[in-house]
Amino acid sequence: MKIKCLLVMPNKEVQRVKIPGSLKFVRALIGNDLLKIKASKNNLIIANQNAEKDEFNRLFQGCILYGTFLVVSTKNKRLTSMKRTDILKFYNIFKLARHQKKISIYKEEFLEEYYYRQKEMKEKNKEHNKESIFKNVA
Repeated sequence: MKIKCLLVMPNKEVQRVKIPGSLKFVRALIGNDLLKIKASKNNLIIANQNAEKDEFNRLFQGCILYGTFLVVSTKNKRLTSMKRTDILKFYNIFKLARHQKKISIYKEEFLEEYYYRQKEMKEKNKEHNKESIFKNVA
């Protein structure tokens, strides 16, 4: 049975897709470690829990979503097709234009902090290496 849902990929516009309604297919599409976030009463966001931290995608309720994710409906803990109103609602919520500027700001801050930490680690390793060389020579 195929279900209607939304596929949201980093730096791409939201897509309406029909996919098989099995968790096996969802795992193959997104990844094995699924993170389920309740988006509304009957809708879930299914994302990869181990998505790379530099793959910023969208913001949702103050949280950054990483990597590719799906927005699906559920009924009795089973995946079902999204209603037309829900598709329109989440399509508008996750439009690329609404998130691109904010995500780029977060990405710049993240990368700046990442490179700063890398520089600190190199300096610490450099000092540690000097000390170990002097100990070995003495």
